[in-house]
Amino acid sequence: MANLKEIAENIRNKDLEKALNLCENYNDKDNQHIIFNFKGVIFLIKENLETSEKNFLKSIEIKPNFEDPIKNLYLIYLKKKLFKKLLIYANKLVEIDITNTDYIYKLAYAHELNNNLDNALKYYNKYIELNGENKKQALNNIGCMYLKKNKPKIANDFFIKGMSYGEDKIIINNILYSFVMLRDEINSDIYFKKAEKFDENFIDFKYNKAKYLILKNRFDEAIKILDENKHIPKFLITLLITYSIMNQKKKVDELLTQSKDDIKNNLEFYNYYGLKLLNEGNFNDGWKYYEFRNSKIVDLFKDIKEWTGEEIKTKNIVVFNEQGLGDSIQFSKYIIPLTKKAKKVTFVVQKNIKNLFKKDIENLSIDIIDNCRNEKFDFKISLGSLIKFFYKLKFSEKETLICTDKDLDLKWKNQIVSDKLNIGIVWSGGFNGVNEPFRSVPLKNLKKIFLLDANFYCLQNEIWDRDINDFKSLNLIDCSKYKLNEIASIIQNLDLVITSDTSILHLSANLNKETWAMLSLYPDWRWGKFNTFNPYSNFKIFRQKNFNDWNFVENLVFKELEKKISFSHN
Repeated sequence: MANLKEIAENIRNKDLEKALNLCENYNDKDNQHIIFNFKGVIFLIKENLETSEKNFLKSIEIKPNFEDPIKNLYLIYLKKKLFKKLLIYANKLVEIDITNTDYIYKLAYAHELNNNLDNALKYYNKYIELNGENKKQALNNIGCMYLKKNKPKIANDFFIKGMSYGEDKIIINNILYSFVMLRDEINSDIYFKKAEKFDENFIDFKYNKAKYLILKNRFDEAIKILDENKHIPKFLITLLITYSIMNQKKKVDELLTQSKDDIKNNLEFYNYYGLKLLNEGNFNDGWKYYEFRNSKIVDLFKDIKEWTGEEIKTKNIVVFNEQGLGDSIQFSKYIIPLTKKAKKVTFVVQKNIKNLFKKDIENLSIDIIDNCRNEKFDFKISLGSLIKFFYKLKFSEKETLICTDKDLDLKWKNQIVSDKLNIGIVWSGGFNGVNEPFRSVPLKNLKKIFLLDANFYCLQNEIWDRDINDFKSLNLIDCSKYKLNEIASIIQNLDLVITSDTSILHLSANLNKETWAMLSLYPDWRWGKFNTFNPYSNFKIFRQKNFNDWNFVENLVFKELEKKISFSHN
């Protein structure tokens, strides 16, 4: 009878048939778990994943804590992209040896692939604390997860820490990408040169080069790179987005027709396509694809069943916003009809806007995530997914969850002087918002408006680098230090708010304050057909006529405001 050492030697020498034959003739019952593991390895080398998997499972059925077949099952499920099973076996390894840094890394990676980003971060950090050998890769992975969370500044901090363990083209390109996302042109220039020197033919560099050229407003060069590599999904999707924001509808449609087979199973494409369909008013298909939006990948309430429209009059449901502040404000009204269907609705919002919502709606509780993590709910639904159930309902201007603090209202009523028209102004939104920087207006493009005889209040809390010098030179009343609930009370006491597509737009419009919206040539989907169902009252849109050119909007707003000021003097 062959011994185990002989079988292992044959596997090492790739004499697989002999090794398999020796396994079949091995009779020692005490070592059958090892034999099944050997057979699993043999079939794994042969790329017969199904038979390999069966043998590894038989091995741990005999000896549950046998590490080798558990590690091998991890490898199989990674190859098969069965990430839920991957997580099960990663957990088993850590349960066997919680001090093994390799196992901790495997668990972190399994959580990352399951989009359990908070748990992945926890175990990557533990791996680093325990001085795991591959800290550079762990730091790089953490950075990539923060990019998924749309936090490029934090991501970049981890990439740069990772680079301290050695430079390579992957981490250099991740740093370049982060600086491009941050629109930091100086550092983008530095890392563009570094990445190009490392490997100008590296596919990630080619993609980053296209994004870099877009940052530099060199659109023709960027489009050329994207078009040359459009067989790769991320190049194709970026090309589609670029044509879309330039409002080149014909090229978008041609590209979609040419490429439908290449992207039909790509989830990132679904995200783009859903937004396109919603913008065009194809809601039947649009809502289906919208469910694949990037922001839907969140860790909140993972074990709770998602509501799909069933009867819930005796049930509790939690609604959480997985997108920006503007979405919380704009779409919060769709919770009102939900309160008439459920026993209780809990709306989980960002901490900094909790005070903006009414507290006296029957069956409705407004809370923050820290207070709800361990609470029991029958159903969950994200706010973005809730819209599809109620978007055709008609809402009156009074049907809103948004309110102001009466004491703060009075405070600002006493502070704001009424000698002139008082106008709130917002020209740029969150730095990493959708379609930025093209939906924000450079402050220099609005200088003409500030020549008019009115009091202008800056309502935004973030001033981009490109606007700092102009901001300092203008006679703006700076309210940037105030929180949103105080901004709401300031708005209540103004005559008008002029704003780009930001959360302040939705706050002002929900308060029924006269609001003028400055929109880009290809604005967000909510300004398409969707806006015909429940348009804001007391609201006016000023939209670009040419891509990346705000002159038309500036002149139109100037003329309208000049008339309004003149009328107020009469």
